[in-house]
Amino acid sequence: DSTANPEQPAAAPVSLLVDAMPMLHVYRVADLHTGAALKAQASDVGFEMLASEICYNIEATEALTSDEHTKLEYLLRETFAPENCAATSFLKTSGSGDSIVEVGPRQQFTSAWSTNAVSICHAIDLVKITRVEKSRRYHIKNTDEVSKPAKFVALVHDRMTECTYPSGIQSFDQHEEPANWTTVPVLSQGRAALEKLSKENGLGYDSQDIDYYMKVFRDDLKRD
Repeated sequence: DSTANPEQPAAAPVSLLVDAMPMLHVYRVADLHTGAALKAQASDVGFEMLASEICYNIEATEALTSDEHTKLEYLLRETFAPENCAATSFLKTSGSGDSIVEVGPRQQFTSAWSTNAVSICHAIDLVKITRVEKSRRYHIKNTDEVSKPAKFVALVHDRMTECTYPSGIQSFDQHEEPANWTTVPVLSQGRAALEKLSKENGLGYDSQDIDYYMKVFRDDLKRD
């Protein structure tokens, strides 16, 4: 019988959001692990993908009111599967060769996705929200007992704009220390030095890029 009993108070809505400020986290079940191509690539480096999810990392200037929580949850929930959205992760490790890896945008720059998300929040009076970044979380299992998770991570993120978060994104104020200055020996090693630089740092140089830098540094400036 769906008729409400007037003697029983209505159940309070369950909030998806934790109250720790300024960072909030909301998790949504995803199908990032189901693609055939990525499955094959993961298998080649010794890993099986078990599950995946998206984490919304939300920065606010202060605690949200109940009404603001409701609005934010409305934006983030799955319309037809609200049970696939929660304040705690859906991924759990068993300790038998499995692990969870998380990748997301580097914190130094606000992503375009975040800019759009914050604009939508402000349009519905969620003006306390200052940044929203998405990270991707994968539950993986080692199939050869030798491969390291770093091999899998290399498959699922862009090293130029993203990085790994072993403990999740706890604050947007945490930045990696800049690497020390190094010299790229184009005068002595030529194109090979630039190809090595691109590969090690995920720069994605193509032949035109390398031709350009060779001309600028070796031919015009005549220095490394």
